[in-house]
Amino acid sequence: MRPDTPAARWQSAVQNLLDIHRPEQAEQLVRQQLMRNPQDAVAHILLSFALYQQNQLETARETAQQALALNPAASEAFYVLFLVEDQAGQWPARASALQEALRLQPLNPKYQAAQAQLYLHQNQPAAAQQVAARGLAHNPAHAGCLIALADALHELQRWPDLAPVLQQLVAAHPNLPKAHQLLGREAMRQKHYAAAQAHFQEVLRLAPSDATALQGASQAIRRQLWVGRAAVWLDDYLTFISEGTKQGKLKAWGHFLLILIPLSLLCIPLLLFMGFEAAYWRLHPQVRRLRNRPDQALPYAQQTFWRYGPVAAFTLLLLAWLTVVFWLVVWLGVPESSLGPGLTGGLTAVAMAIWAAFKQASEQPLPEKPPLGKVLVAVLALAVSIACVSWPATWPYGPLGVLGLTSWVGFLAFRRARAAAQ
Repeated sequence: MRPDTPAARWQSAVQNLLDIHRPEQAEQLVRQQLMRNPQDAVAHILLSFALYQQNQLETARETAQQALALNPAASEAFYVLFLVEDQAGQWPARASALQEALRLQPLNPKYQAAQAQLYLHQNQPAAAQQVAARGLAHNPAHAGCLIALADALHELQRWPDLAPVLQQLVAAHPNLPKAHQLLGREAMRQKHYAAAQAHFQEVLRLAPSDATALQGASQAIRRQLWVGRAAVWLDDYLTFISEGTKQGKLKAWGHFLLILIPLSLLCIPLLLFMGFEAAYWRLHPQVRRLRNRPDQALPYAQQTFWRYGPVAAFTLLLLAWLTVVFWLVVWLGVPESSLGPGLTGGLTAVAMAIWAAFKQASEQPLPEKPPLGKVLVAVLALAVSIACVSWPATWPYGPLGVLGLTSWVGFLAFRRARAAAQ
């Protein structure tokens, strides 16, 4: 039992505030202590962690370095530096800080759990497993080491070894959201969707704003519906073809050539089916109850528009461009009977590109700005394109002008997306 001294009381109060993520109040208490004792290295460490939780990375880094100036053997200061550099994306400094913390306390399971997670980020699950196991040898119930070990076994696909680790984790930490999240992930892998939904909903009970658990619970509900399972199968199949053709796999190319004509004939019904399934799944009563949470920053309908609006705008712009291109081909005298193969391949490529763009948008962070302006401009471009093609009085300059304008806008959008990806 630790002594109930004034120093122990203020440190305990600060730690409790940090544990419940109230860094502003923790910072106030620490600064009061520093006014009484400016040379308190522990206070500097706690202050740096409070600043880190507030995402004040530069100030947190300076405060941790002040703690090390007061006590060069303060391993916790190096650990906070590791967290700061990790958040800042400074990979060499991150690794160096963690190595110093481990040098000072090589048996500390918290540091070993961090080292294991570092190995996981570097795609070295075998090394992560070894480090996590060493940490558990000193503290068999350490949450960080158990989580790292479970992630490593998942990456290594050692399923028989994973189950007891997950059971040990949830038994030792029944109120830890991450424990139930990992159980939900494993249930999804085993296609036990009802159990996965229960695990993810337990995460949401413990941490209502957990976006990963919300997505996991929604997907578990989706896979319990026959229409959702059909859409997931179609999505996986098209992903296999799309990714396989990019990698030059002969099997994927064989499937692509096999479905080329059926897909071109059924691309519109398939897109309508996928749109219906997405709406049906997201409007399902169980999913709506999951998403009806007061701490969501935006209503779900608004989030959906913000997320998929840019892709919808690009799709409309692409349709406007294709409308004029097809008109131009016919206007130049190409016989309509010879357009069949090109139209088949073109529609197939467009359908797969649109599907891939919407899928990528679902995996990206929510945009910070509404896409209403882009969508309105794209709708206007499509309307003008159809009007110019349908009204002979505008030929040839009207369609050609629309072609040039949409090509220029598409080039700018492509260049901006490429710059953002880099």
